[in-house]
Amino acid sequence: MVIEVIQREVALRGVGYLILRDCPEERLGEALGKGMEKLKKAGAKQVLATSLPEGEPLHPGPVGLWRLNHVYDLLRMELPLPQAAKAEGKSSLRPLKKTATEEKLYLDLVNHAQADLPGFRLQTPASLRQPNHRYFIAWQGETPVGVLELDMSERLPELLTLAVAPDHRRQGLGRDLLRSALETLGKASACGLTLPSTAVAALALLQGEGFAQTELVSGWFEVV
Repeated sequence: MVIEVIQREVALRGVGYLILRDCPEERLGEALGKGMEKLKKAGAKQVLATSLPEGEPLHPGPVGLWRLNHVYDLLRMELPLPQAAKAEGKSSLRPLKKTATEEKLYLDLVNHAQADLPGFRLQTPASLRQPNHRYFIAWQGETPVGVLELDMSERLPELLTLAVAPDHRRQGLGRDLLRSALETLGKASACGLTLPSTAVAALALLQGEGFAQTELVSGWFEVV
């Protein structure tokens, strides 16, 4: 049994995470207790937990001193690239320049745009140094309106980040940015991503563009 305690969002949003790996059901209360103790000492106001392999042994309801309430699922989705539609050119996609000014612009936009997403991880300059990752800013004229990040490490490219500035939403920019991202992938056969089931607008966009769910990666529960 392994208990992974994640504190990265405690200071930012008061949220801590527990990942239980290969935890037998009879030890679930013990595992939750150990994780909760660490996170509460760190200042967590809310604790979310999941169990891997997915589906065992977490389920809604009482567990010893605790109660688990289902909050969201993390979903895996993929799109065969021959089905991808062409971008309409509502913005201009440019690779991120490795300058302090553009990096700050990218980080400010993505951190502001995604701060309310479950599992959000505050991005820092170190986040922009990942090997085989591509980073882009979308512009309308001289105004930055969105960002995206692609992981090209594996055979199947992964869309890690797609964010539109809050004051430029509801203009079709998310769809256009998604299509522009897919156009940069060349001869890749498909593109994959993961996102929380609570990201309703993003899910609707992805399904409308042909993405289909291929896997339930993990289910997340609030521990109260």
